[in-house]
Amino acid sequence: MCTYRRLYQSLAVILTMLVAGPSWAMPDFESFFSRHSAPMWMVDVETGIIERANSSAKAFYGFEQLEGMHLNQINLLNAAQIDSEIRRAAAAKASHLYFRHRLADGSVKVMGTYTDSFQVNGREVLISSLYDTSDFEASAERQYMRRVEEQVDLQTAELQASRQRTFWMAVIGTAVQIGVIVILMALLMRLRRTRTENQRLIRELSFRNRELERLSQVMAHHFQEPSRRLVSFAQELSQQLSDQRAQQISPQPQTTVTLDTQSTQTAVDFIDSQARQLRALVNDIQRYLSLEMTFKPEIIDVEALIENVCAEPALSPLRLSDALEIVAPLPAVKADERQLRMIFHVLLHNAWLYRRSDKPLRVRISALPLGNNARFRIEDNGSGISPEYRTQVLEMFTRLVAHNERYPGTGMGLALVVKALRNLDSKIVMEDGIDGGIAVLFDLPLAR
Repeated sequence: MCTYRRLYQSLAVILTMLVAGPSWAMPDFESFFSRHSAPMWMVDVETGIIERANSSAKAFYGFEQLEGMHLNQINLLNAAQIDSEIRRAAAAKASHLYFRHRLADGSVKVMGTYTDSFQVNGREVLISSLYDTSDFEASAERQYMRRVEEQVDLQTAELQASRQRTFWMAVIGTAVQIGVIVILMALLMRLRRTRTENQRLIRELSFRNRELERLSQVMAHHFQEPSRRLVSFAQELSQQLSDQRAQQISPQPQTTVTLDTQSTQTAVDFIDSQARQLRALVNDIQRYLSLEMTFKPEIIDVEALIENVCAEPALSPLRLSDALEIVAPLPAVKADERQLRMIFHVLLHNAWLYRRSDKPLRVRISALPLGNNARFRIEDNGSGISPEYRTQVLEMFTRLVAHNERYPGTGMGLALVVKALRNLDSKIVMEDGIDGGIAVLFDLPLAR
C-alpha cells in the first residue's frame, strides 16, 4: 500500500506542477519527470503514441527507442481495446488500471498505472506512473482479471451485437433473395405462358390457313362440279322443251318431237341428287364454321349420351345388331353436349358404314383416366384405314372411297370431329383396331 500511496503522491505533484507553474519550493516538471525513480510516460490521446518516457521507464522496459512507440507494441490488449481504455482515462472514468505489458526481452509483466489527462501545448495527453505488481501479485492479478473480465464482457457484448446484426442482415438478405427469386419465377412462368400462348396461336393460325386453303379448294371443285352438271342437264331439258314448244306453234307440218321420258327422268333424278349433295355440302360447312360459336361446356354422363346417340335412326342398325360394347364405367366429362353427341355419332356411324361384309361388326368403347383428362378409345373390326392415309382422312371433304349409295356423305365427318376436339384442346390419334380395324383415340377433360 505504501507503493500505491507514493505513486499517487507523485502524480499529484505532477498535477500541481502543470497547473500552478514553477515554485521556489518545488522542482520543475521536467526535473521531476526525468529524475523520478518510478517509470513514467506521456501518451498522446489521439494517436496512442508514447511522446515522452523517463529514464526509469526506458530502463524498465529495455527498448532503445521507447519514445515514439505505440502502446499496442507494449500492451497485450488489441488496438480497439487500447483505444477504448485511452478514451476512458481521458474522460476521467478510470485512473487506476492494470495491463499486461511485454518488455524488450519478451517477458510479460502485470503493470499497474495511475493515469490522468492533461493539456500540454494545446494537445490532450495522458501522463501515467507505472509500477510492477510482482511484489503483490495476488491483488494485482485479481485487479487485472477483473479488468480482463470487463474486456471479455465488452467483447462478448460486441460479438453478440455483431452476431445480431449479421443475423438480421442474413434475414434481410435471404428475404431479398427470396423476393427476387419469386419475382424471377413469376416472370419465368409468365414468359412460359406467353411462349405457350404464342405457340398455340401459331398452331391455330397454321390450322386456319390450311382451313382456308382447303375451303378454297372445295369451292373450286366440290361446288363447281355439281353446279356445272346441274347447268348441263338443265340446258338439255330446256332444249327439249323448246323443241317441243316450237313444234306445237309451227304452221308447217313437221316430224313430231316428243320428250324422251327415260332421259328426262334420268336428268331430273340427277339434278335432284346433285342438289341434295350441294345442300349437304353447304350444311356441313355451316356446321363446321359454327362449332366455335356454339361451344357451351357442361358436365356430361358419357354412357347416357352414347345410349341417346345410338337411339338415333341413322344408328339404329348398329344398336339392333348388338355390335356395340361399352367397357364400363365411362367417366363423366366436361364438354359441349351437342358437339360431343356429334363426335360419337360420326365415329359410330363410320364404324357401321365401313364394316366388313365377311364378319359381324364389333365396336368397343373404353376410357382410361389420364391426369385431368380421360382418354377415350373407340375401336372396331371394320375395313380399317391404312397408316399412310390416317392424316389425310382428317382433312375437310376427304374421302377414301367414291361417293355412292353404299358410302354416302360429304367427307366432312372426321373434319367436324377434329374441329370439335380442338375446342377442348384435344386431337384425334388413330391406331390399329380389332382384327385389322381402326381405333380412334382422343382426350376429354374430366368433370370436376
